[in-house]
Amino acid sequence: MIVSKDKNINTSGLIIDARSITQLIYIYSVYGNYFSKKNSILIWKGNKDDMLLAFRILNLDINFFLLDIDISEQNLFFNLMKSKKIINVCNKIKKLMSPHSSSFSICTCFASGLYFDLIQRNLKVSNSNIIQFDDGNINLFIQERKYRLLRFFINLMHGFILFHPKYKLFSDKRFNRIYSSINLSDNNVKNINTKSIKIINNPLKNLFKTLSKNNIKISSSNSILFMTSPTIECKRMTKIEYGKLIKYVYNRLRGISDGRVYLSKHPSEKNYSDSLYKELGFDFKYQNYPSELFLSSKNIKIIVNALNTTLMMSDQLDLLKNITSVISYCPKHSPYVPERIEQISNILEKRNINHILIDKYE
Repeated sequence: MIVSKDKNINTSGLIIDARSITQLIYIYSVYGNYFSKKNSILIWKGNKDDMLLAFRILNLDINFFLLDIDISEQNLFFNLMKSKKIINVCNKIKKLMSPHSSSFSICTCFASGLYFDLIQRNLKVSNSNIIQFDDGNINLFIQERKYRLLRFFINLMHGFILFHPKYKLFSDKRFNRIYSSINLSDNNVKNINTKSIKIINNPLKNLFKTLSKNNIKISSSNSILFMTSPTIECKRMTKIEYGKLIKYVYNRLRGISDGRVYLSKHPSEKNYSDSLYKELGFDFKYQNYPSELFLSSKNIKIIVNALNTTLMMSDQLDLLKNITSVISYCPKHSPYVPERIEQISNILEKRNINHILIDKYE
């Protein structure tokens, strides 16, 4: 861990807000020594099976609450019943932690949106006790909040007063404590001079390697990592359209390698395409493990990715040194396509890795 006793965080009332195994690993790399049933509580907004897998990978024994609701903005804005569920979880946390702590800190990878606002407000967490971590590459872009006046009135409807700052995530002027594996500058973070930023590349890379060694067993020296995306779930493509794309990409892959293909599903992807992946012969053994654990194995040589931010993050963590080729494919209506193509292409050129870009297909 890179911290011992951090005097700027209330480690006796630590709230971990995570939606994926990777997010939890990022937070664990810094504050894992303080994860305990006495000191901390996990709020897990994700699949229960993924949470149990995370507990096994990290050998965790902490209290947790599962939120089995859709926390998207459009779903929460005018649904007071669902916001009530979040409030109820906060009340249970306060009751459970009352013998140990009456104040809290929140570690999160997404300090934005009504879901987060409800947690912060109902747990009465001060802005100085919000600790942000990377979430993919999203913090490489300065993002302005939209509809701020409308959000103000929606907040009133949900019982609190808040007019949001102009920018969100790492550029939100309210939150200044950041742990990042991204090299940040004033080109991608507003008010960066007010931020306390700590780069966690080394402890995070070492943790991924340790977890990979203990959990991922890949013996073939020319293995392939095939990363997917929640394209159907986000309604960017139909199941038939997505199936045609994956088959096209697979045929291109077989033109350069006959190695074993390991499936790495996006945490938000459901089971719509499992029959297709099985038909193509993908290995499902580690399908729900973070892609970074695969890339910590020296036997993964080829990556197939849907413009995943994993590549950019893995470059920062130096996990691409064994890779010989990358196939990038572009599902319809994917976000930040030109920016991600440019970033991935620059990374692979710098590392002298062969890049096959499939931005159009038949």
